[in-house]
Amino acid sequence: MQYSTRQRDRKPGSRGRFLGLWYFFLGLLAFQGTVALASPKHGGEPQVSRKLIHPSVPFITNQGQTDERVRFYAGVDGGTVYVTRIGEIVYDLPKVSGKAGMTGWFLKEAFVGGAAALVEGAEKAPTEVNYLIGSEESAWRANVPTYGRVTFGEVYEGIEVELRAAHATVEKLFRVKPGARPKKIGVSISGATFLRVNDKGELEVGTGLGTVVFSRPKAYQTVAGRAHPVEVAYAVDGTNYRFDVGQYDRTKDLVIDPLIQRTYLGGSGGDRVTASVASASSVLVAGTTDSTDFPGTAGGVRPVLAGPSDGFVALLSSDLKTIIQTTYLGGTSDDSVSGLAVSEAGIYATGSTTSTDFPGTTGGARPENAGGKDAFAALLTSNLKALTQATYFGGTDEDAASSVALFGGAYAVFVAGRTASHDLVGTLDSAQPLNGDPVIRPVGQNTNDGFIAAFSADLKSLTQATYLGGRSSDSINAIAVSAGFVYATGETVSTDFPKAAGGAQEIHYPDGQSDAFVALLTSSLTTHVRATYLGGLGQDIAHAIAVSGPDVFVAGETTASSFPGTLGGLQPTFGGAADGFVARLNSSLANVIQASYVGASGVDRVLALGVGGSFFGPVVNVAGSLDTDPGGIAGPDAFLWVLRYDLKAFAESFPTANPAVRTLSAFYSFGSSDVATALAVPPSISGFNVYLAGEIPPSNNDQPGAAQPRHGGGASDGFVAKLVLVSDYSFSPLPTINVTPGGQGLATVTVNSLNGFTGEAVKLGIFAQPTGGALPAGFTAPGFPQDIGSLPPNGSFFFTLTIGVASTVTPGTYTLWIIGFPGTSVAHAARVTVNVVNTIPSTM
Repeated sequence: MQYSTRQRDRKPGSRGRFLGLWYFFLGLLAFQGTVALASPKHGGEPQVSRKLIHPSVPFITNQGQTDERVRFYAGVDGGTVYVTRIGEIVYDLPKVSGKAGMTGWFLKEAFVGGAAALVEGAEKAPTEVNYLIGSEESAWRANVPTYGRVTFGEVYEGIEVELRAAHATVEKLFRVKPGARPKKIGVSISGATFLRVNDKGELEVGTGLGTVVFSRPKAYQTVAGRAHPVEVAYAVDGTNYRFDVGQYDRTKDLVIDPLIQRTYLGGSGGDRVTASVASASSVLVAGTTDSTDFPGTAGGVRPVLAGPSDGFVALLSSDLKTIIQTTYLGGTSDDSVSGLAVSEAGIYATGSTTSTDFPGTTGGARPENAGGKDAFAALLTSNLKALTQATYFGGTDEDAASSVALFGGAYAVFVAGRTASHDLVGTLDSAQPLNGDPVIRPVGQNTNDGFIAAFSADLKSLTQATYLGGRSSDSINAIAVSAGFVYATGETVSTDFPKAAGGAQEIHYPDGQSDAFVALLTSSLTTHVRATYLGGLGQDIAHAIAVSGPDVFVAGETTASSFPGTLGGLQPTFGGAADGFVARLNSSLANVIQASYVGASGVDRVLALGVGGSFFGPVVNVAGSLDTDPGGIAGPDAFLWVLRYDLKAFAESFPTANPAVRTLSAFYSFGSSDVATALAVPPSISGFNVYLAGEIPPSNNDQPGAAQPRHGGGASDGFVAKLVLVSDYSFSPLPTINVTPGGQGLATVTVNSLNGFTGEAVKLGIFAQPTGGALPAGFTAPGFPQDIGSLPPNGSFFFTLTIGVASTVTPGTYTLWIIGFPGTSVAHAARVTVNVVNTIPSTM
């Protein structure tokens, strides 16, 4: 990749806003703080924007195109971070309107009592930069290398420092080896008019332009594979700062960085991810695209865009470095995918279509479009190379599906959404046979009701369907199935929503706006057990639902300052123009056990929800868009919050002597104005292994090593990001093993440490399925089980996998699985493809 610029006697580094992320690592320990320009607290000072801005390229080597004292620099949107040859870090701050005579401001960080051993670039990036400066070709610079990291070596005895330019951040990392003394670390800030620590534990740095805020530091220590927070706080002396650290194990070391990998996913048009599902070995995402060059579709069910816009489904490796297969999904009109579910039968996708030629519907429960926009369900093979069956569902008016869930027995596949049709099939003898609005109007003028439809696993039979709603507008946005019951959530304007009597909130707020709702039905869809409104004085919409044991969690957005049940929650009071929310109800929907707002001062939404386990018990993940700067240039950003199961605190938070301490239970922004629309929590030893997916506008922030490292160039791309918030491990994809009957085949297996995972007490086995099972007859794997106890923190462990095949094995393609076992639960799995062939293909 190359990035070129032609300049007329101009040095790089035009002024603008910047973002810095600090990670301070001690033993099994990490300190993190974000740096953002913030509005000052004192009345006379003009505001300095606090919106985060991201590097457009990695660190660029200085080959004469800027000041000779500079070794590397990283451009940001309108600003620059410089690294000098002697290890100083210089930030070029923007000019602020209203500051007469001001041309900008510089801050320079230098290490107190330490010095950079050698300033070098590391992790060479695929981007190269060309500078065409002035009219003299002798001053031009071509193919200038860039790097993902800049290392300073050992700045203090036993303490190494580096900078990273990746994942829309600049990160500073202190690696403190066992026995080293973190008290030696000190940083001076030249250009600062003052330094002070506020009551939130943040470091405020005064400049002539306003106040720069460094967020509170964070510290972690991992012992025996478990992450433990450690107290840490800033300590200020004039314009110097250091870190005060609590007790920790000084015999171990670890680096924690929550964002492991991100990849773009899209072509030259508009692309958006709306659904995701993750397993131990891969991640599936789906959405909508109008790109004719969507990546990876060759060999898929539908390799070519068929209409103005199509749905898509994409299968990626768990490390997000490989697009395994993608496919378009749609006919010659508009189609979109909004829901995904996975079973042994394959991959189920649901959404909406205006196509009358949607593929694969012949033989389905409803083979033809009933009119206009219909919902659809489709079953694809797990490799996305074949469409097993599809079916329409709808009436003569508009119908759209939003969610799909699976269950055993005859009622196997549940599809839910909204319908304006009064003639849905299959609703006879259901919980609600008719549309809640009795008035039938011309097509396009009818009121929406929710609907749920149950299909057989092969999609060839419609088992039962039901309406769900009152006389006004209703829509189901998400469903979940548990213990023989179906839970649905969404939004309703109806004041007569059925079965609300006895629910946690029996009455709709009389404000003419929508309330969220939660409804409970039997899996036969013949009985509506109970429902409840969920909202206050304002608009309330539920977007996501998850069932965990006896509890039901729903999440969404609200403009109501009176949302029920937030007292005692993590965020008990309304924060801005609109907040996200998350609520926990009992399984009968009779009580709101706890709720919490989720938001800042702008318009905030929770669009995705997932409940997963961790070393410290189950946690609740919520994601969406968060606007911390409603007056800023860019829009809201993607975010993830990890909450304790009781919704009263961030996960792993606990009282400490230092109020500035908070664990890493939140993550913000992959790029300016992005939004997270889906999340997935795969099986993991940590439970904090989370995939986020969504939509991101055009960006120059490349992702070296990703499945798609560069934005596709259209109006928007999908994105998928993997976050590991405590230590974990992963497998790199394995090459296909070719072997003849009676022979042996070899492959190198790579196990990667994430966030300092040490491999303690983890063994690897090889099996026929990702859930276990003996190898197929005639297959052997000498050397298993394999112990990875020697896995180095943040490094990799390599070993040779040998697969033996008996002479009696029939030639063909076989799939095996390497599975990691921490104790008794499955953590991760890696697919092993074995081709048994009569002749090994030539490699020439």
